[in-house]
Amino acid sequence: MIPHLPARAQGLSLVELLIGLAITALVMVPLVPMLQTASAAASVGQEQIALQRDADFALERIAARIRATPPSTTLVGKPSSDWLKPAVYSVNNGVLIEQQGKESYVLAESVTAFELSIPVNDSTQPLIKVSLSMSRNGSSTSAMATVRMGTAQ
Repeated sequence: MIPHLPARAQGLSLVELLIGLAITALVMVPLVPMLQTASAAASVGQEQIALQRDADFALERIAARIRATPPSTTLVGKPSSDWLKPAVYSVNNGVLIEQQGKESYVLAESVTAFELSIPVNDSTQPLIKVSLSMSRNGSSTSAMATVRMGTAQ
């Protein structure tokens, strides 16, 4: 036989349960803005990573084209669009496009600046500097590579 317990020892009263819920709510209220801030920071971080990945892809594609192009010492007087023929790179409405004959490929979107330049031209295999800046949804990135022409194996 179970000994008789006082009514108080058999469980929580409704008042005690409501007080417990109120204390839990008071503890949780300051956490909501922290969770919202953490979520926003994670979104920005993911956007930054995606933007950097896009920039790295475009730079690697252009660098491979530079390495595959036979070196020329007469680049200084020519426009940069003639350096890597038959490939031509241009930015139209924020989209970096690689055009090879009739074929065109989108290398990156959200491009704010793109430039090909020759930092030093004292070699039979000139260096070409590629600069790319991108911006999207409040995140931005810049990437740069300097590649020697005609070094593909």
